Amino acid sequence: MRKTSILLTLTAGVLLTACAAKPPIVAQNKTVVVNDQTIVFGGIYDKEKNKLQLIANGDAIMQGRFPPMTPTQHLNAKFKGMAVKGDCYFGSVLGDQGGSFGVVASIIQSAKSSTADKCDIFIDGTKLETLYF
Repeated sequence: MRKTSILLTLTAGVLLTACAAKPPIVAQNKTVVVNDQTIVFGGIYDKEKNKLQLIANGDAIMQGRFPPMTPTQHLNAKFKGMAVKGDCYFGSVLGDQGGSFGVVASIIQSAKSSTADKCDIFIDGTKLETLYF
């Protein structure tokens, strides 16, 4: 009887832990054609790890983390000889801070209509697409 109760307790603990982990937020893929090359851009944001990855043709080419109280991230990489830049704004980074700071940040973002979590993708200085998370 004691073994059964211990086993049930351990099983419940494992299930609760597994259910508590939140999956990363995945941006919808966007396809662009540059210099006769087709590139599929995507992105993944892991909120718990505060890690943003921008992906080109299935490979993570840029990654970064948001500093405290900072909703912007500017990422740069070379991909197939082209300069690729990701200018990202994640309003949820500020809104999730909680407390009075989170409330004030949410009000300011709503007034500016800039609450979306997004990355503008530039290739060789030209904005080609926007990824929404």
